[in-house]
Parts: sequence; C-alpha cells; structure tokens
Amino acid sequence: MTSSRPPSVIRRFIDRVFMHLSRNICIDGLWVGVFADENDTEALCKLEKALHLIKAYDMYRYRRILKEIDRIWSHPLPVKTACFVESLRRCLIDNKYVLTSTPEIIASTLVHEATHGRLIRHNIGYSEEIRSRVERVCIRQERAFALKIPQNGDLLQRIERKLAIAPDYWTDHAALERHREGMIAMAEDVGLPNWLGRALLNFRERMGRVKS
Repeated sequence: MTSSRPPSVIRRFIDRVFMHLSRNICIDGLWVGVFADENDTEALCKLEKALHLIKAYDMYRYRRILKEIDRIWSHPLPVKTACFVESLRRCLIDNKYVLTSTPEIIASTLVHEATHGRLIRHNIGYSEEIRSRVERVCIRQERAFALKIPQNGDLLQRIERKLAIAPDYWTDHAALERHREGMIAMAEDVGLPNWLGRALLNFRERMGRVKS
C-alpha cells in the first residue's frame, strides 16, 4: 500500500515531535523507530530481527530497502498493516501488526513496501486503474524473498492467498471503507464511544475534501 498525499505543515511538525519521542535504533544507516505507550522494546526488536533476516538471506532486496526507504516507523495505523509514504520515503507499519506477526511476515512486508518505493521512483504510480497490478508486483517480490528463507511454508501460503485477492479489493471505494472501519476500531481501542469515533472520522474526511 502507498500514500502520495504530501503531509501538511502541521502534520510534519506533529510527526517530528512523535518521532523524537519514539524509541529508535539505526541499522546500516536506516532509522527504525517505534512510537507506543508500551511494548515498544518488543516491537523494535521484531523489526530489527526482520531486517537481519532479509540481510542474511536476500541481500539484493535488503539493499533495495536501504535505497528506497529513509525511515521505518511503527505506530498505530487504521489500515492495521503498513504503507509507503512517497513524499517522505518512509515505511509506516502498525504497532499491533508488528507485535502479532512473526519476523518472517514483517520482513516480507518490508520487502513489499520497498518495492512500492522502487516502482514510484521509476514513475509507476498507484492510480486505481493499475493498482491491482502494482500490488501483485509487490506481492510477487514477497514471494521471491520467501523462497530464499528456511521454514517458509506458512509465509508462502499467506502470500499465495494475497495473490488470489480479487482486483476490486484495491479500488478507491474499498480502500476508503477499510480506512473508515480502521479509524472506528482505533477510536474504540482508546475508549471513545462509537458515535464520537464516527463523528471525528466524518470531520476528518470533510477537512480532507476542503484541503484537496
């Protein structure tokens, strides 16, 4: 998944503050950080293991990650997985996804997002018309990586299920619905009433339309 909308000045300022507060390490020049109330050490350790796994078994794709991504930042995301932010050359990955996934799955996700970066750098966008094909390219890169690591059976099965996803899963409408559901779930996680979570989401969407 990728995002091309440039962040506002306010969003950039908030990002800098949160990144400053994030527990982080540097791996081969790559900034890796986690912003979380708890379990940040565990999440950071799993990201480090994922990167070391790629480096150990697939140096070609490891170099791609170092080339295409400036920062890997784990924090709560409504999509519950990961995305590549084109304007910042940044991979965002959800905290819960990191904590509940194996290093192999996390590594596969990082390979996927770095592939988005490479495609964008070669002027291959992410419009709705080609989105399904772009995602399949990224998923096939996941599979190429998975074939290089030991004990890859579960990961390969997971990747094959992703390759079987219908094209309409990647439409704008479907993506918006997943985002809405994710935002409501995040609001519930922090204890907001359902009606307030929906109200905040609607306000955010209205503000987004005004700015666009």
